[in-house]
Amino acid sequence: MPVDRPPASLKTRGRTLDHAASVYDMLAPIMTLGLEGRYRRRAIELLQLGGHERVLDIGCGTGILTRQLAMVLDGSRCDQAVGIDAAAKMIAVARRKATDLANLRFETALAEKLPYADDSFDAVVSTFFYHHIDRDLKALSLAELRRVLKPGGRAVIVDVDTPSSLFGKLCAWSGYWLFRQEEIRENIQGQLRDALTCAGFSQVQKVSHHAGHISIFYLEN
Repeated sequence: MPVDRPPASLKTRGRTLDHAASVYDMLAPIMTLGLEGRYRRRAIELLQLGGHERVLDIGCGTGILTRQLAMVLDGSRCDQAVGIDAAAKMIAVARRKATDLANLRFETALAEKLPYADDSFDAVVSTFFYHHIDRDLKALSLAELRRVLKPGGRAVIVDVDTPSSLFGKLCAWSGYWLFRQEEIRENIQGQLRDALTCAGFSQVQKVSHHAGHISIFYLEN
């Protein structure tokens, strides 16, 4: 019987989290101050899914949000929730948890080079991915997001943003100093917001701000 090997991780300048795949589901609630579930629910609400769409989750990690998206859809052959991540071990964990949903799929892929045709998704979501990639990759990824998103399609991005309070500054800069990620500092300095503004979407709206340093952005193509 052939061995089911995990897919190979892909080369990228962005930071992948293969090393954290086995404990990610335990660490994420701590890193988000217990608010991760609220962010996911809000993202799904903003996408306004009707049940017959194809949805892409960029930087899906272990696939919790992707799975929730699949459950919102009606399960027909026409709808699908697809999660992508460059980290092979993350995708392997996500696939192990996805055997009971026919409209759920996970693939190892790069956000800056999505393996999908133009206008192939009705909606796109990404949570806590953009603070793992640098300014140039932010721009490339957003260009790819817009390319695969249908005209009139919508997207939601949840990520670290410019702090708006002393508590937010403490959380955001602690993350930067703990992980020594220049990509986090870029988000703190507003470079994600700048990239969103320059990406060419017909609408870019910051719909909410949480814990003084996390913003939820709504986009329309």
